[in-house]
Amino acid sequence: MSASPNAGRYPWVVCFTSLLLVFFGQGAMFVLNVELKPIAEDMGWPRELPSLGYTAAFFGAGIGALYFGPLSERLGMGNVALIGALSIGSGTFLAGYVKTPGQLMLIFGVLIGLLGNACMFAPLMAHVMRWFDRNRGLALGIATAGQSVGGAIWPSIITWLDGTVGWRDTFHIYGLLCFTIMVPLTLVLRRPAPATASTGPREAGPDGRAFGLPGGVATAVLCAAIVGCCIPMSVPLVHLKAYGTDLGLAPQAAAAALSFALFASLFSRILGGVLADRIGGLKTLLIGSAIQCAMLAVISQAREMWSLYAACIAFGLGYGGIIGMYAYIVREYFPPAGATRRIAWIFLFGTIGMAAGGWFGGRLFDATGSYEAAFLLAAAVNVVQLVIVSTLL
Repeated sequence: MSASPNAGRYPWVVCFTSLLLVFFGQGAMFVLNVELKPIAEDMGWPRELPSLGYTAAFFGAGIGALYFGPLSERLGMGNVALIGALSIGSGTFLAGYVKTPGQLMLIFGVLIGLLGNACMFAPLMAHVMRWFDRNRGLALGIATAGQSVGGAIWPSIITWLDGTVGWRDTFHIYGLLCFTIMVPLTLVLRRPAPATASTGPREAGPDGRAFGLPGGVATAVLCAAIVGCCIPMSVPLVHLKAYGTDLGLAPQAAAAALSFALFASLFSRILGGVLADRIGGLKTLLIGSAIQCAMLAVISQAREMWSLYAACIAFGLGYGGIIGMYAYIVREYFPPAGATRRIAWIFLFGTIGMAAGGWFGGRLFDATGSYEAAFLLAAAVNVVQLVIVSTLL
């Protein structure tokens, strides 16, 4: 491999293959999001219980990435992705048979989280960036866009399937789809990534210092920041469809609110990557986080379909590029050695935030009978994250 790893077409093949793997891997979470209310009603559970499945999956993915991220450098990204594909397919298929909350937690926490998406998102993001010196932000934005494409497409499809075959067979169908498509895609990633790539325009300081702080302290600050953006981010991602139906929208119309948010986030992931290549990851992160914060407050007050849709689109434009920016910042400010493990640690705290937000949104709804308090508290947490990021500029 030459000094410019992104010479030729293969790095872009890696980029778009990663997009597709994220599209299907994260899609398992959208199946649960859309089916949250039908599962709760069918099983006679409070919404907090299926929300805990989402929590378990994100927490498991964060823990697993600490192992599978570095393993992908030794074993190869294709082999690690294969483990994830088989686990996600198995988990979603088996989810159609759950009878108890414990079974749901185990399937989502272990198969879809710990052994599934732990092999996907964080390892794939680190892998993609190892192939690029130039256009790193654009490549990262495209790869992470799989989550947004999935969010734009899956909610409506899953809602239709639910109305046609029920939530159990919807999980079965999705599991079979993962086996059929994800497993062959992992073969594309068999080629080893370049051993090294340069850091970004802001070269790492001596002894791994970043932002004028020791490397470990700087990483801890980013871990705190990602918790502060992921808690508020996950509240609408988990509960938007249920919130829409509570406002009186038909299930398809309520699912469309989530689709609009995630479709808008597709553009912000790509444009955010381009913007980061121009102004840096920190400033791009701050812009996206500020938009997300403002729109959470607006969503809490939305009562009509048009106002909910407009707020969801703006929310998507804000939140879409946020998560990928943390990986970009690591490559921008820290030395390449150890970048995969550092990204895995930061994303672990992100999954803790996503897990906590999904849970407390359901918990506050069960306590108050409304989502307004959940969205407002999410916006307040987001303000704290904005303060943390601002201190690094």
